Amino acid sequence: MTTIGTSLVITGHVTSKEDITVHGQVNGQISMVEGTLMVAPTAKIEADVDVTSVTIHGSMSGNIAAGQRVELTPTATVKGTLVAPAVILREGATFNGKISVEKKAAAGASKKPN
Repeated sequence: MTTIGTSLVITGHVTSKEDITVHGQVNGQISMVEGTLMVAPTAKIEADVDVTSVTIHGSMSGNIAAGQRVELTPTATVKGTLVAPAVILREGATFNGKISVEKKAAAGASKKPN
């Protein structure tokens, strides 16, 4: 598991094959072939995200595509488009955008036809 601390600011493209917990800032893109993205209450993310699953406790702006699920907890503030087979909005979460509940392959998970 990788942890991005509260004082860390990353600008660019973050890729991973393991769980990531973000406490700091990420601006750009986040792509994960495996694992879960956890956005902590202190996190501020402005990025397009392509992951297996994501749980958001903090602030996030951008397009989110998840192969399994997206969950916004009561402390989440999210602006953008959510695409996943399962989207969970907990009471108290703030969301402004579009939701599309559909199958979406996570980064690197799509297979080419034979």
